[in-house]
Amino acid sequence: MSSIAQIKHIASLRMPKYRQKYGQFVIEGRKMVEEVFHSDWEIDGIWATKAFVNRHEPTYPFDIISVDENKKLTAFDTAPGVLALVRIPVPDALDQGVNFMLALDGISDPGNMGSIIRLADWFGLQQVIASEDCVDMFNPKCLNASMGSFLRVSVVYTKLNQVVEGRTVYGAFLDGVSIHNQKITGKSMLIVGSESHGIRLEAQSLVTKRITIPGNGGAESLNAAMASAILLDNLLR
Repeated sequence: MSSIAQIKHIASLRMPKYRQKYGQFVIEGRKMVEEVFHSDWEIDGIWATKAFVNRHEPTYPFDIISVDENKKLTAFDTAPGVLALVRIPVPDALDQGVNFMLALDGISDPGNMGSIIRLADWFGLQQVIASEDCVDMFNPKCLNASMGSFLRVSVVYTKLNQVVEGRTVYGAFLDGVSIHNQKITGKSMLIVGSESHGIRLEAQSLVTKRITIPGNGGAESLNAAMASAILLDNLLR
């Protein structure tokens, strides 16, 4: 790598304030780098270790990085051997015209956030609405959990009360009616809260249909991504 300053710059992008300041983020791993390289997102640089190059023979342009440098830059316990510096695109505008919206309330775990983005991609949703205090979608662990779906699903950070007008709003609660008996009609929205806090009071006031996921075992709760998968499968089938 060309300079200590460059290493410090890339390492700083683990923090959201520097991602916002410089308009860049870092992705790691062979599949992720290949997907971004073949997309229309702008890449400012790709670096790979010699071991990675010898093993995978990448076809995209790259610079060599030492193993020690890779360890300094990775956000993970085990460095995957390749990383790319990518520009954050101009955020997509909120599309109010879609019939169904998925909205997230206070999701702070990046793994859950990334998995939900991947779920949205699986179910054909091109946008996810997120409360302004949800975790940054360009968090390294969020990107990793999304498995490249962040390229196809835009995350719009906004106040949830600004997007519910004219929609049936579903929210999951312990005292709700079974999700198995629900079928969406017309414009609607599903609000998903965090495992620790659920849907918070302000967002609860927006819900017009309280639903629940029936369970027969002893588990206390489901994490946000698991709950989202079950809810989306039932509502969108």
